[in-house]
Amino acid sequence: MAEEETQGSSQPHMKEESSLTKEIIPAKEDDLSEGEPDARTTVMIAVNQCSKGYPKPSISSRHAFDWILKNLIKPCCRKQYKLLILHVQVPDEDGLEELDSVYASPSDFQHLRHKELAKGIALIQTFVKRCNDVQIECEGWIKKGDPKDAVCKEVKRKNPDILVLGSRGLGTLQRMFVAGVSSYVTKHVECPVIVIKRDPKEIPDDPMDD
Repeated sequence: MAEEETQGSSQPHMKEESSLTKEIIPAKEDDLSEGEPDARTTVMIAVNQCSKGYPKPSISSRHAFDWILKNLIKPCCRKQYKLLILHVQVPDEDGLEELDSVYASPSDFQHLRHKELAKGIALIQTFVKRCNDVQIECEGWIKKGDPKDAVCKEVKRKNPDILVLGSRGLGTLQRMFVAGVSSYVTKHVECPVIVIKRDPKEIPDDPMDD
C-alpha cells in the first residue's frame, strides 16, 4: 500500500497536492513568502484516537496537548512557537486484513481509504481548532504505517526543537505485551523528547482502554 499523507498549514486557501493531500488549516498570506529561516521554536506532538474510535482523541493525547499549552507555549509568548501535529494511521485499522476474503471493486477500496483518511483529518482538526482558538500557529498532517517508525521518520524530516508524547503509563508486565510508542521513540530520535504521563485520576479500570 502506498503511503498516504494529508498535510495542513496556515494558508488561506485549499491547496490540493494530490488526490489525498490537501491543505486543511487556515493561515496568513505573509506566511507563504520566502525569506529568512523561521526563528520560532517548533514543538511536535503525535496524537492518536481513543479506543472507542474517531474522532475523539485518546486521553494520553489530550493530556500531552494540554501540557504543551499550560507549560510550554504560554499566552505571553505564543508567537514564538509553531506546533506540529502528527497523526499516524495503522494500515489495518479498517479491519480488512482480519477478513479471510473481501469482494469489492477497486473503487470500493478507494472509498474506504478516503473514509478512513477523513476520520484522521477530523481528529487532527480537533487539535487545530484549539490552536486557532488560542492563536497558536500550527501544522497538521497524517501518515500511514507503524506509529513507532512513522513518528521517528517524521521527526527526522521535520526536525522539531522538541517532541512531546503522551504515555498511557502501563506497568512493566503490560509493556511486555504492548510495545510503547513513547519508549521506542525516545530511544531513536535525536531531538529532546518530553513524555507526559496521564493523570492517575483518568486512568481507566482497564489500562488498555485509552
